[in-house]
Amino acid sequence: MERKSLRELVAQKQIFAPIVWDVMSAKCAEIAGFEATLLSGGVVAGNCATPDVGLITADDLVRITGNVCSASPLPCCIDADDGYGETPLHAYRTTKRLADAGAMALTLDDTTGTRGYGRWAKALRDGDPFGTIPHPAVSRDVFLAKTRAALDACSGSECMLIARTETALQYGLEEAIERCIRAEELGAEMTLVIGLRTLEEGTEVAKHVKGWKMWPDVMAPGGVPDVNFEDIEKLGFNYVTAHCITKGASYGMTSWGKRVLEDKSTVFHDEHDMGITEEEAAHLDMFQMAHDKQWFDREAKYWKGLEHPYLGKIEG
Repeated sequence: MERKSLRELVAQKQIFAPIVWDVMSAKCAEIAGFEATLLSGGVVAGNCATPDVGLITADDLVRITGNVCSASPLPCCIDADDGYGETPLHAYRTTKRLADAGAMALTLDDTTGTRGYGRWAKALRDGDPFGTIPHPAVSRDVFLAKTRAALDACSGSECMLIARTETALQYGLEEAIERCIRAEELGAEMTLVIGLRTLEEGTEVAKHVKGWKMWPDVMAPGGVPDVNFEDIEKLGFNYVTAHCITKGASYGMTSWGKRVLEDKSTVFHDEHDMGITEEEAAHLDMFQMAHDKQWFDREAKYWKGLEHPYLGKIEG
């Protein structure tokens, strides 16, 4: 599959991307037919055995980004939180490292060091719209300075900055909109307001923020979707993401493991077709071998005309 930039895709149509956290989840997203992915800081944190409260490091994120982007042709957007530091220089260095690692986009937000989904999202979803848990943000000037630094770091690369604000949760939608407008004026190609849940809120944002917009973590509480994709696409929300693979992975691995343990046999495992086509199964089962072959082919090139310690003389 030819790799395309996220910028190229969203310029053509609305893109729906699942959350991923490693190479296997990115490959599954590819096989499922998604055209792009988003590497979630929260899920990466969970995979590193920490809550999503700012405990993973830029090194953790850059390493995983490099793995995912080298193995999957799908353009991946990276949740870069606050840039892993208080200053624009932190934002610049983190952005540059992620772009160099293959990120096609990243979100940079205005949270403080005390941040994270686990601190406020349950209250938000339990019906307390802005929660009783404080959700402070850095000043507007700090946010804009860090945005400017990240844009500088993206310059000359295929990596697109998504300026993300979380101010709606404590300071109101008006402040969030103003920050998006100011970020666009600096050159941000896409903006993101955390906390949007209704079409009315999206319409208000679109009334003032005219550029590309991202709608994150779309959900269906009580079986009712927050919004319809077609409705928000008309408002300029051309990048939509959802946590729709993490739950499936957890359920699948748990139920699969229970069955194999109960049987004390691998017959169920070895004979199960996973409900997908033979071609899809081969892609999923063989992707690591295909990736290995690329490396082995490269190795053979280096040994051309020489005696390999295991394979003998490599003819060329």
